[in-house]
Amino acid sequence: MPTTIRKKLLYEEVVNELYGIIDRQEVKVGQQFPSERELVERWNISKSVLREAFHVLEERGLINARQGKGRFLRAMPNQVDFSRNERLSKNLERYSLVEIYQTRQSLECKAVELAAINASDQDLEELENAYREMCRKFQERGSTGGEFEMHRLYTQKSKNAFLEQLTNIAFNTTLELMSVTFQDVLYSHTIHDSILDHGEIIRALRARDGEKAKAIMLAHIQHTIDLLQQ
Repeated sequence: MPTTIRKKLLYEEVVNELYGIIDRQEVKVGQQFPSERELVERWNISKSVLREAFHVLEERGLINARQGKGRFLRAMPNQVDFSRNERLSKNLERYSLVEIYQTRQSLECKAVELAAINASDQDLEELENAYREMCRKFQERGSTGGEFEMHRLYTQKSKNAFLEQLTNIAFNTTLELMSVTFQDVLYSHTIHDSILDHGEIIRALRARDGEKAKAIMLAHIQHTIDLLQQ
């Protein structure tokens, strides 16, 4: 008998049901999910709600949709360590987040390199003002919340619209996964380290030293990757 999902068939509930399928290992890594028809009947929902829920998991990197074949739980490289006592879905999200940070590392290093070339004096002044405001908020809140705005500003000052668009997609997915599952990692950088790193990036940009800005950004993001892989 089908299980009816209550509360107006909200797609967030269906997302939770899909996570349940993953964590109970009804679908194993690399395997195909049940068909839309089967899930629609099981949960007594519409196809549009189910597709919206699948889209959320696809954006988080847990699902691969294959045209004409269906949806599959993502495959994992053989060297990935699943020894942590975590839900399968959290393990998959962790690896997805590592991939996002690796992508961001490439994009944001290029962004600061371009910013060193393309940013105007006014742009650099704006970056310095944003940096001072970030430092003030860090001290006020006692955490590094809000640091992402500096990262967004670097890509904006690269003056490369396509790079900014791609990086913003990565930012949004990072924040979604962090706020849902990995809040501890979101605030992993100490206030001191974040203030130091961003201060050095801005000084490098002022000196028009793109290579130095890249090196600092590389190490800054690598710190989070290392935490996720511990």
